[in-house]
Amino acid sequence: MNKVSYYFAALILGFSMSAHAQSPGASTKFTPSLTKDEVSASNEMAGAGAATQTMSQRAEVLTPRLIPNPWVTMEPTFGYVNANLSGIAGVNGASVDAVNRMQGGAGVLIGRGMWQGETGLIYAQRGGAMNNALDNSGTYKVNMDFTTTYLDVPMMARFSFPHSSRSHFFARAGVIVGFLVDAKYDVKANPVSIYSGYAPAMNETGKDAKDLFNSTDFRGALGVGYDWKFSRNVGWIVQADFQESLAKINTSKFFNDMDIYNMSLILSTGVSIKM
Repeated sequence: MNKVSYYFAALILGFSMSAHAQSPGASTKFTPSLTKDEVSASNEMAGAGAATQTMSQRAEVLTPRLIPNPWVTMEPTFGYVNANLSGIAGVNGASVDAVNRMQGGAGVLIGRGMWQGETGLIYAQRGGAMNNALDNSGTYKVNMDFTTTYLDVPMMARFSFPHSSRSHFFARAGVIVGFLVDAKYDVKANPVSIYSGYAPAMNETGKDAKDLFNSTDFRGALGVGYDWKFSRNVGWIVQADFQESLAKINTSKFFNDMDIYNMSLILSTGVSIKM
């Protein structure tokens, strides 16, 4: 029986007992619609107390027991990152391009209902490409492709509609603290035309760049998504987020201490598991 059936049964039982109690000579003892022998046998097995249960006690038996909604939800996710570095465009004639990166990890939701707090640990790649920048000597046009890797700790608030215990849309906002794990770049330099006769081309990959970037990156984040529940405690989530650095991510060694910022769009999917 579902919840509605339980409530209707309790309601009909209450009206029946009320009408019986108000009839002349009615007894307060509850008599089920069984044969006399069945009633006697049942009363003997249950004891004298069960035969004289009050209406509220019998209604309590019929009331469905609600399963608590857990306070903690785990969300393992994996996603695609469209990453870029803002602040470079136009410097020494450079143009910038977005690059494709990946991220994955586990989020932790704390709370239930429509509002929840969100944290977790995410292994996240960021970066960007700088093209056709003239080096300081004026000899080379330089192309550089940066990849930075962070361990991200989200500190966000999430609003779910209609409710986090069923399939729902959600929106979230907050701050992400990224701790720099690694930074590398690939470089390809071609001499400008007037030096092409004697300046050699350069092509290097995987060069270390940790000294060019700060150890932490504070980012603002906004996101939306949908959590489809295919059981009470397990769901499938899809989400999109926009993140941008709140302060510059580079040290003074990066291109004359210009101010560089991470900017990225993330599309990710995973599962939600109520603990």
